[in-house]
Amino acid sequence: MPQRTLGRMTFAITGLALSAVLVAGCAATSDAPASAPDPAANAENEFFQALPAAVQEAGSVSVGTEAYYPPYEYIDADGSTIVGLDIDLLDAVTERLGIEYELDNVAFDTLLPSLDAKRYDLVVAGITDTVERQANYDFVDYFAADQAIIVAAGNEAGISSMADLCGLTVSVLVDSTQQSLLEEENAGACAGEQIDILTQQSDTEALMQVQSGRAAALLTQEAVGMYNASQIGGGTAFEVANEGSIEPMPLGYVFAKGNDQLRDAFQKALQSLVDDGTYGDIMSSYSLTNAALDEITVNGAE
Repeated sequence: MPQRTLGRMTFAITGLALSAVLVAGCAATSDAPASAPDPAANAENEFFQALPAAVQEAGSVSVGTEAYYPPYEYIDADGSTIVGLDIDLLDAVTERLGIEYELDNVAFDTLLPSLDAKRYDLVVAGITDTVERQANYDFVDYFAADQAIIVAAGNEAGISSMADLCGLTVSVLVDSTQQSLLEEENAGACAGEQIDILTQQSDTEALMQVQSGRAAALLTQEAVGMYNASQIGGGTAFEVANEGSIEPMPLGYVFAKGNDQLRDAFQKALQSLVDDGTYGDIMSSYSLTNAALDEITVNGAE
């Protein structure tokens, strides 16, 4: 996919509105599956037949997420339901597979350890596929994610690229790929004038650091920044500062090593959604067609 140039975009959020978003994000939610599908009803379903026998028998998979990362997953206005791009895709792919899913909303930095502990069959949380993570996990990639630098409106520091963050305090989601990108800058371009990396438990909390002035900028996924820009407030408080693409990377569903059959079943079902246009319709509904993939790959990061 070609790199995209970011237009400059602004959005506003009052302290009250941002606090409301954060409180909503703290709601404990879990979507329990309906009664397990009858395997006999899936006798002619090639996607169901590709699943491991244990999943066929259970008729369901357990999924970990962190629902504070719009537009991928977030808590809706009633404070009890997880919605978003990832959820719409998960609904579509599990329907194609002929199974249900149970969704567990937990802190981002506990997701992969919980997958290690076999608490979940997979993790769906806008997680970046990297070569380093591939050493321990397998990814079914479904999205091409760029990054964005969010600053207060007016961009007084004149930030337009990662190099401009040297010597500044930058907030970021803890244990995220964006944190790793900032650490790489500190080891390279900013070695002489380090970025003060301010990690937070959610992207919303990281944005609050910019609002309060504790941080000069937030580094986040572009889709998240663009969502906030289009959804929150009246368009006067923040803006996307970078003028060019920053490290576009694939996002993927995350599976434990050795769970190849389940991984491959999800890859096959997701590809079928691409082929019949369902995937494109979902991406279009979030105005993210530029980030859509033509091919659903396994471990596509290089």
